[in-house]
Amino acid sequence: MHNYFMNIDHVKALAAVVDEGTVEGGAFVLGVTPSATSQRIRTLESRIGQVLIRRTNPITVTEAGEAVLKYAREIELLESETMDRLHGIDIDAPDGIGKDAGAAPNQRRRVPTVLRIGVNADSLSTWFRPIFAEVADWDDIVIRIEVADQDKALPLLTSGEVLGTITSAEVGGYGTQVQKLGSMRYVAVATKGLLAKYGAEVDGGSFAEVDLGSLPMVNFGKDDDLQFTYLRRAGVTTIPPMSVVPSSWEFAAAVEAGVGWGLIPITQLGDLSKDLVPLSSEPNIDVPLYWHHWNLASEKLGRLTEALHRAAAQMR
Repeated sequence: MHNYFMNIDHVKALAAVVDEGTVEGGAFVLGVTPSATSQRIRTLESRIGQVLIRRTNPITVTEAGEAVLKYAREIELLESETMDRLHGIDIDAPDGIGKDAGAAPNQRRRVPTVLRIGVNADSLSTWFRPIFAEVADWDDIVIRIEVADQDKALPLLTSGEVLGTITSAEVGGYGTQVQKLGSMRYVAVATKGLLAKYGAEVDGGSFAEVDLGSLPMVNFGKDDDLQFTYLRRAGVTTIPPMSVVPSSWEFAAAVEAGVGWGLIPITQLGDLSKDLVPLSSEPNIDVPLYWHHWNLASEKLGRLTEALHRAAAQMR
């Protein structure tokens, strides 16, 4: 039977090498040698009795490693919040108020908490942006964002890479909370010039008929199924000529330039050319977005969650 007591330094070593992708990078962050870092991870694996990381480039975690990495993230967050509460407390003071509780911010050393979150590119480029202004006022928090398609983001949470993620999945996993943020509306559009080139007669703000099986299309990337969802809804079974532009605003710029048609968030359309025309009388696809996060009693996580809900109100 294995003793599952885990040394915190060993757990932090695993998180560091995963974050940096290499043992050397993790060692630099920890301020120890690579050999010491490797030894900590080997000791942790020996104590647990399972391999925790894949020695690839970059380093990744195994299924067992995912559980330990999630534990490391939770420890990091809770340790930081505990230190915030203890900071400045005078243990000899009868009222429990620290001697320097009223000290100026520059007189108190505070290491900000890292909140790692997953955000899809379209949200990051549109309704999410006001959150940066809020984060700028949070001296005790820094955020690190992993960009992932809304349909593929949940594994980031499962693996422990992030403590919360925005996804289109309604059902969460064990030990998580799920809150609906709203729905992001996408509109299938193309330029009048492109439509005319492929035989569509544009009438006002719409057009008559166009063969979506041959009309060039712009796709975001290999994980993006949105355009194909629209094609399936229209009964198209062939794949049209397709360009790939894996950046939200550049994707919109490619559609605006006539490279192909694409689904663009309605919140972006107001900033684009009036030459863009909806592809049909029903050009919209609504994508529900949910905020999945660990089930932790964390003030900082709660603060971020509240900011997300305020910003997401733009979608409604």
